[in-house]
Amino acid sequence: MANVELKNLTKKYGDVIAVQNMDLFIPHNEFLVLVGPSGCGKSTTLRMIAGLEEITGGEIFIDDQLVNEKDPKDRNVSMVFQNYALYPHMTVEENLGFSLKIAKVDKKEIEERVKEAVQILGLQELQKRKPSQLSGGQRQRVAMGRAIVRRPDAFLFDEPLSNLDAKLRTQMRTEIKKLHQKLQTTIVYVTHDQVEAMTLADRIIIMKDGYIEQIGSPIDVFNNPVNVFVATFIGSPPMNILTANIIKKDAKLFFELDENILMPCPESKFDYLSKKENVIIGIRPEDITPTISSNSSENIWNFEKNIDLVEPLGTETQIFIKLNNKEIISRMYNQREIKIGQKIEFSINLNKIHIFDKDTEKVIK
Repeated sequence: MANVELKNLTKKYGDVIAVQNMDLFIPHNEFLVLVGPSGCGKSTTLRMIAGLEEITGGEIFIDDQLVNEKDPKDRNVSMVFQNYALYPHMTVEENLGFSLKIAKVDKKEIEERVKEAVQILGLQELQKRKPSQLSGGQRQRVAMGRAIVRRPDAFLFDEPLSNLDAKLRTQMRTEIKKLHQKLQTTIVYVTHDQVEAMTLADRIIIMKDGYIEQIGSPIDVFNNPVNVFVATFIGSPPMNILTANIIKKDAKLFFELDENILMPCPESKFDYLSKKENVIIGIRPEDITPTISSNSSENIWNFEKNIDLVEPLGTETQIFIKLNNKEIISRMYNQREIKIGQKIEFSINLNKIHIFDKDTEKVIK
């Protein structure tokens, strides 16, 4: 069990920078998730930690040991891939113990470690089966078991659930979370699925173009995104984003969300925004809702709009409207009948809106 530290880690493919000057400390027993769009550098970072990708610059420490020059087998990390990589001619238990056999571990020790992995992952009834006789979820559990038997300092997961259907992914997320609680070890996990990241992580790293955009707990990056990219990447459905002109009226500031729809600017932002002509406004779908009652507090602002589309999803209903010709999603949890074309009143909690600079797209605090 160990911490992992990256110092000024860089990876270039010719003139293309895949990872740029990454500094990161991952303490023992943390579940860290790297998330971002394809090509952001998250899998490259994982592969450099594993030793499967040569680094261009910087240093990698595992358990306070510099491992830049060490082969993958000498770094004492275990990697789980999305394609399982099981040996088709071997049974489950043979697959689990194969890496130990190659390492010339004592036969009795191999049996003990395989038995332990089988119990942890509930593979007792599958031990004599071959991969072709297993479901996708069962194969992925075997792949995780093969990593467990090595008793590594850290587990590295590279999009392990991307080949599974939605229901199995949900089940396997639970399995992986339980696994972390049982093993009490460091896990670095790569995914492009932000729901996966939110549900699994102690800390999330959101990456873009080889850079870290934000690091924080799932709740922190959800509630306090540092820029428009993070705001729209974390959350499902994503945050509503629209550009709004700043209007000065009666010694107050307003955001022009649409024709004749002026949302009051929070007083704490007056000084900074009085010099601006426009900003980017971000509103989570759950923070723009059909008005429930006429009782409104000073932080609640209301406006009326016609409904473009309604999507009932059982526990919630998604309502689509347009502001400044931009599609906006509202999330309604208190079920009631709403029809397309109907004009209804919406409420926005002004304490929960996000304001971003139009030029830099960074949050205005």
